[in-house]
Amino acid sequence: MATTYLLTHAAKALPFDALAQEAWQALGAAANESSVTRRYDDTPWFRRGVDVRAEAVASLPFVFVDTATGDVLDAGELPPLPFALEFEALLNVLEGWLTLFGAAYLFKGLNAAGVPRELRPLHPATITPRYSSVYGVESFERRTADGPVKLTPAEVVALWLPSRQSEVGPGSAPAQAALAAATLLCSADSFGQLYFENGVIAPALVTLPPSTPDAEKQRLESWAQRTMSGLKRAFNVIGIAADVKVSSLGQQVALGELALPALTDKKREDIATAFGVPHSLLFSNAATYATARQDDLHFYDKTVIPEARRIERALNRQLFGPLGWRLRFKPELLEVYQALEAEKADKLALLYDRGIYTREEVRAELGRA
Repeated sequence: MATTYLLTHAAKALPFDALAQEAWQALGAAANESSVTRRYDDTPWFRRGVDVRAEAVASLPFVFVDTATGDVLDAGELPPLPFALEFEALLNVLEGWLTLFGAAYLFKGLNAAGVPRELRPLHPATITPRYSSVYGVESFERRTADGPVKLTPAEVVALWLPSRQSEVGPGSAPAQAALAAATLLCSADSFGQLYFENGVIAPALVTLPPSTPDAEKQRLESWAQRTMSGLKRAFNVIGIAADVKVSSLGQQVALGELALPALTDKKREDIATAFGVPHSLLFSNAATYATARQDDLHFYDKTVIPEARRIERALNRQLFGPLGWRLRFKPELLEVYQALEAEKADKLALLYDRGIYTREEVRAELGRA
């Protein structure tokens, strides 16, 4: 399913110069209050899963093709575009947002001739698509610190993950599926931190005889509060002239169990699975070189390349195509695929030497027929 939309009606573009500077000041609260952005900030495994995807897409080799002549530029060379473009950085941003929010948006600053003169990312947490029963996507509303700004579909490049729940609009993000596991990991870390901050002592109930003087009660209460307020005071001693009974309200946790290894390992695997990242890429626990390389191939084949093709189609339809260029990612130029192709060539050469394959069959297998 393509991540583009079809413009079925003419829309007058808002001139780029008409947008005040506050239109680029996103409402930070909308993004900062998002659960997925909080987990990205405070949960290492969750953050790494997002970054691995974004960096992999951003590092893919690419070429641009002139749609009029068919000429292909050198790999990594940008065509003469009417706006400045840091393409690898833009890809990183787009894929990060798609992973976190299931959507990514770019503003095209159109001149009077409808040619984009500037390209700006728009945080998806500040964009709301507006629909109509006739046209589908009718407009986009950009929330800013100075109020909403309405943008027409002609001004916005919209990249959406496929929706499994509706006919129009972005689908759910991989980060949403990983959110519960990431929240549990964050809670486990918070528990360990509080456990040490409170003197490695489980919550306790202190019972005193009814005849204990008030002064002794206050002295014991003050001591208990100081003792449980930090690790430095965990080993303080107090003498008190009363029978004291201390009952633990929770289970004392052994230091080796603080990380809850069985549970946290399972949740880390859940995060990796939701992001489509092989566990070895996050855990660095591949048993052999062959296993690690196979995981790399699986990651690119099943996650990175399909995502890159989705971005490629959307950018070609809504941005580069109207300017006379077509983007094409070239994952086959990656070292992992080059090594695989070299091994394949060696095997085919052996079959040719033994008379099993003809020269033409070898060339066909290598895609050079």
